[in-house]
Amino acid sequence: MTDYRQLLACSDDELARVDPLVMNLLVAKSIPSLADLDIANYQAMADQWADDVRRRLPGAEKVFRRTPQDWKNDVNFFRLGVLCGYLEHEAGIVYNEDQRTATAVYYTDPSDLFLNGVMDTRQGTCGNMAALHVAIGRRLGWPVSLACVRSHYICRYDDGEVTHNIEATQAGYGGFKSDPDTYLIEHHELPPKAISSGSDLRAVTPREMLGIFLGFRGRHMRDTGHWDEAERDYLLARHLFPSNRKLYVDAMGVAVERSVGLFEPGELGSPQSLADWLNTQYRVARPMARIQPKDFPFQNVSYTASV
Repeated sequence: MTDYRQLLACSDDELARVDPLVMNLLVAKSIPSLADLDIANYQAMADQWADDVRRRLPGAEKVFRRTPQDWKNDVNFFRLGVLCGYLEHEAGIVYNEDQRTATAVYYTDPSDLFLNGVMDTRQGTCGNMAALHVAIGRRLGWPVSLACVRSHYICRYDDGEVTHNIEATQAGYGGFKSDPDTYLIEHHELPPKAISSGSDLRAVTPREMLGIFLGFRGRHMRDTGHWDEAERDYLLARHLFPSNRKLYVDAMGVAVERSVGLFEPGELGSPQSLADWLNTQYRVARPMARIQPKDFPFQNVSYTASV
């Protein structure tokens, strides 16, 4: 497979058999500056890391058998900790310090969003660090996937009976951090609809994961001023993951920005006409006509972790 668009024709069962690393990097490779990515090289690197973890597990699990109560009496939870420790202490993965406390991030370098960036530089953000945990975990045969927490991403283990949330950005700060849903709901101020809608705090499907990766591409295109490409990416991302609230917000922001270049002020389809309609239907107090593009809340929302 050489083009992410080939994935769109796959059935759900076929997508479930696609390596998340390949899925991620096929989308990355469609960005001109990353067109020369050697996906096989990254697959080999991930295979090596997974093999290293697999070899370490039998010896490491002696610790679990001595103190199972420290690991929720769940060997699978312990194994997730071994993976986190390996990626931090052996692979040298750390969070990108320039972005940890930033209130606004522009992803002009797409490598900050995709797996090639964190695997090359050993510095990442929540999007590519969580994806790395998923890619290695899948190689080990574990039921892991991405999960959304507003604009943040985590690795989520879900075997149908037990779930564990893995904070991938903890690398560089002690390795292993697993927060319960109740903490994440409170810390990230997740409203009930974020969960009941199917947007947040659940392991996403392979098709939805592809939508997330296309959202990353759309974010890069938006941040580099390629609004038409960003709009196409977000529309496709929302088609693949229609319940995701973050993708909805980003797609709506790009659509409003694009409408400025498509319609005359006040014409049906312009931001002003949207404001008039919203004011009529929902009694919006602030007329959109006075809102400048810099005031839109969508533009500088970061994918980084607020930890």
